[in-house]
Amino acid sequence: MKSRKLGLWRRLTAVAAVSALSVLGMAGTAQATDHVGNIDSSKSGSIVIHKFDGNEGGDGGNGSVLADTSGMGKPLAGAGFTVKQVTAKGGQAIDLTTPDSWDAISGLQASAVTESGYTLVDKGTKTTDANGLATFGGLPLGLYLVTESSAPANATSTTAPFLVTLPLSQNNGKWLYDVNVYPKNSVNDTTPTKTVANPAAPVLGSTVDWTITAPVPRANHGYNSFVISDKLDKRLEFQSASLAGFTSGTDYTVSNSDGTVKISFTAAGLQKLKAGNDVVATITTKVTSQGDGTIENTALVNVNDSGVETPAVSSNWGSLTIHKFAKGDKTNNLAGAEFAIYSDAAATKSVGKLTTKADGTASITLWVGNNDDTTQKYWIKETKAPAGYVLDDTVNEVTVKAGETSAAVGFDFANTQQGHPNLPLTGADGKMLAMIAGIGLMLIAGGAAIVVANRRKNQV
Repeated sequence: MKSRKLGLWRRLTAVAAVSALSVLGMAGTAQATDHVGNIDSSKSGSIVIHKFDGNEGGDGGNGSVLADTSGMGKPLAGAGFTVKQVTAKGGQAIDLTTPDSWDAISGLQASAVTESGYTLVDKGTKTTDANGLATFGGLPLGLYLVTESSAPANATSTTAPFLVTLPLSQNNGKWLYDVNVYPKNSVNDTTPTKTVANPAAPVLGSTVDWTITAPVPRANHGYNSFVISDKLDKRLEFQSASLAGFTSGTDYTVSNSDGTVKISFTAAGLQKLKAGNDVVATITTKVTSQGDGTIENTALVNVNDSGVETPAVSSNWGSLTIHKFAKGDKTNNLAGAEFAIYSDAAATKSVGKLTTKADGTASITLWVGNNDDTTQKYWIKETKAPAGYVLDDTVNEVTVKAGETSAAVGFDFANTQQGHPNLPLTGADGKMLAMIAGIGLMLIAGGAAIVVANRRKNQV
């Protein structure tokens, strides 16, 4: 009896042992299925993009969140990123739960993935927010191609496409399932300026130089374009353009199409650009008309498709009209009077000459200042009077203001007539002759009366 009980116990123990081994075997199978090596295939992953302005470094980090980003630069909003899973090459699946796939992607570059032969599955596009963040979450484990699909405002470079594995290997056999990346853009944060020089002469038809100073911004991947554009006002006629320190035709070219002047660096010129240096361009124009008196101008500096506009500057012009008339009668207009216009009170620096027309007027357009300076003093002097009038060579000051020709500053200039020579038979001698003649007539009349009286007496 005792031996039968012992045999039964042994059989139950054996069954329990087999059952336990079966359970362990299943557990072992499940562990092998869920954890290849020590990767947890039950997990999903994420790619978190932190976008900053700055120079690219040589160390991409290990995918962990950086506790201190104070030295990373300014967070950049508006950068668009597209994430695509690389699932196969030539029909061969890329599954990072298998050792063969890890061997297949060893040393793989993003540039190779962008070529044909790989199967890519789009996982969406996101744009970085005000903190420079864009998160792609809930991604299955695998290999991913990350591409910057649109650059933030004023970027002079974009991040080259890069690959991310989920999970990302760490030290000591650890794996990171939420990977943080810190791609950088260089941004054109320079401020180009523009200045306008005084005209070669302060009269309409003179040339004016406009100077653009463009600091060269950083560009992480070099310069592929550098163009200065200036859309000229219709009152400006293009004359020439040049870049200081560069050779025309070799380092840059100049074009003018419908009043838009472009100075474009050539490939040779781009190689000479250095961040922090200034590019100084001078555009020479001729002022052909006055218009409203304010000729405003800006320029656009475009580097690697990043455009920054200069502040506006202006060259200001106004009109002066002289009215010549006879003194005492303002409606009696005088033609043929000649005047000189001077820029100094001593009347030594002549800027123009005028001759009055039949209506007694003569007009001239004059430069009056740049930007906020809209008035200028000039001096007028008559150099030749009209026939029959006295020359007035007084130097007269006048202030000319910016504006249209209809708002010209007027200056009235009266002329005195020349005197005439004395006429004959006037004065004291003439009076005396008249008196003598009168007395003679009286004497003749008296004598005639006496003769008549004597005749009458004799007849009696």
